[in-house]
Amino acid sequence: MSTEKVINRWFVAVGNSVIQLIFSAIYALFIFAKVLSDPFTKGLSDPVGSNQFTVTALQTARIFSSALFFVAMVMIFSSLRW
Repeated sequence: MSTEKVINRWFVAVGNSVIQLIFSAIYALFIFAKVLSDPFTKGLSDPVGSNQFTVTALQTARIFSSALFFVAMVMIFSSLRW
């Protein structure tokens, strides 16, 4: 009889689902980055037109890059644990 540890299949299935949700959220951020940084977007500005809620392309790039960085760090540290 082997003393090898067996990973529960449900743990793998749930972990895979969480990873897919994270990558989907990052993909959605990438898709909506152009809409968020577009100066002609009317959905994010107030009725007066001061555009106080619009963001620049640099700000969306920083958010996108930091999200990818933290996902990569979590993947590295979680792989070291197992």
